[in-house]
Amino acid sequence: MEKIPLAIVGCGGMGGRHLLGLKELLDSGLSTVDLIAVCDLRLDNANRLADNAAGLLGRRPQVFTDIASMARSLPELQIIDITTEAGSHHKVAETAFELGFHVLCEKPLALTVRGCNRILQAQQKSGKLLSVAENYRRDPMARLTKALLDAGVIGSPYMLFDISAGAGNQIIILPWRHDKNVGGILLDGGVHNADMMHYYLGNARQVYASTRRWEAVRYKPASRSSLSDFYQPWYDEMPDSIQPTAEDTLVSVIHFDSGVIGQWTAFYAAHGKGFGAGLIYGSKGSLHVGGIRSGVTPVLNIDGKEEIRGDALLDFVPGFHLDEITSRLFNGDRLASYQIPFAAADRKLLAIELYEIGACVLKGTAPEVNGIIGRRDIALCYAAFESGLLNRPVTLDEIEAESTSQYEAEINSFWKI
Repeated sequence: MEKIPLAIVGCGGMGGRHLLGLKELLDSGLSTVDLIAVCDLRLDNANRLADNAAGLLGRRPQVFTDIASMARSLPELQIIDITTEAGSHHKVAETAFELGFHVLCEKPLALTVRGCNRILQAQQKSGKLLSVAENYRRDPMARLTKALLDAGVIGSPYMLFDISAGAGNQIIILPWRHDKNVGGILLDGGVHNADMMHYYLGNARQVYASTRRWEAVRYKPASRSSLSDFYQPWYDEMPDSIQPTAEDTLVSVIHFDSGVIGQWTAFYAAHGKGFGAGLIYGSKGSLHVGGIRSGVTPVLNIDGKEEIRGDALLDFVPGFHLDEITSRLFNGDRLASYQIPFAAADRKLLAIELYEIGACVLKGTAPEVNGIIGRRDIALCYAAFESGLLNRPVTLDEIEAESTSQYEAEINSFWKI
C-alpha cells in the first residue's frame, strides 16, 4: 500500500504517544503513512522523539524546529500531525494549511472556539483535509455501545449520566492541565466527554452549569509511577507544588437536539474514594457504556429481563462489525470485550487515527471527526464554563458564533487570538 509522508509537530508526551501509534500501525501491515520528520521548538524534545523513532520504526526522521524550513526541505511531505500544546494548535494548523498540508490535529482542536474558527477558515481556504484526533469513539467498546443504541435496544433515549470524581489535590499528569490559559483539565479531558456524548446521542443544544476551583494548591505526585510511561521524561521538571488557575469541578445539565437530557459532572478535587459512571436510560431499559481503553463490556438492562453483558450483546446487533484496521489491531471484528493493557489499547486507538488520515488522503474521503465536529465538542465545554460564569443557560450556537465569550476572553487575550 502507498504511504503518505507525515511529520509530527510537537515532540512532547503526546508526540511520543503518536509515535507509539505509528509503531502499532506499522506492525499491523496496514500502514498508510510514513514518518519522515519531527518538529519541535525544543530541539532536545525533537531529537528524543527522532531517536525513539529510529528504534521503533527502523529509520530516524529528519529533525526541525520550525514548519516552514521543514516544508522547504521536504517537498514530498503531505500531512502534519499536530501534537503541540493546545494553545498553539490554531497557529500551527493555520501555518500548515497555508503551506498546503493536510492536518491531523490532537484534541482539543484549539484552546478556544475563536481558535477553532480560525483553523476552519484556514482549512476552507486551503481545500485540504482536517481530522481531529478524538480517539475514544474509535474504541471497540464505544463502537459496540453506539451500535446497541442505534439498534434501539433501550428504546428511545431519555437520560444520560456522565459522572466522575477523583484526583484530590495532586497534579494531574503535568502542571499545564491546571492552567486556564494553557488548557485546564476540564477542557483537556472534558472534550473527550463532549465528543462521546455527541457520538452516542447527537448534537447538544444547551448547557446550564456550575463550576468551581476547590484546590488552591496542587502537589507533585510522590513518585514517577503515577505517570504513564510516555510522560516520564518530564517528571523531574515538575515543581513540588503549583497554584491552579483552571477550575477543577463542573456540574451541568445538558439538553440535546433529540430531547435527551444529560447530567455531566467532572470532579477533579475528590479526596477519598474515586467514582465514575456512564449510563444512558431509555424507554425500554438502560445501557452502561463500554470501557474505553479497558475493554470492559457494555452492560444492558431491559425491563423485566436479566442483565446482559459480553458476547450475549452481539445477538442484538447481528450486523455489527468493526472496520478492517480496528479488527486487525484488536484481533476480532465482533468484539464485546477485550483484554489488552491500557497503554497498548491507547497505542492502537492512535494507530487507527493515523491510519484514517492517510487513507483519506489516498482515497479522497472525509475523516470521521472533522473540524466542525471538533469545534462542536469544544463548544459544549465552553458553554458549560460560560454558564458557570454567567449563571444562565448557554447554547452551543452562541458559543460557536462567539456571541457570548466572557470566559474565553482571557484565554484569547493571552494567545493574542
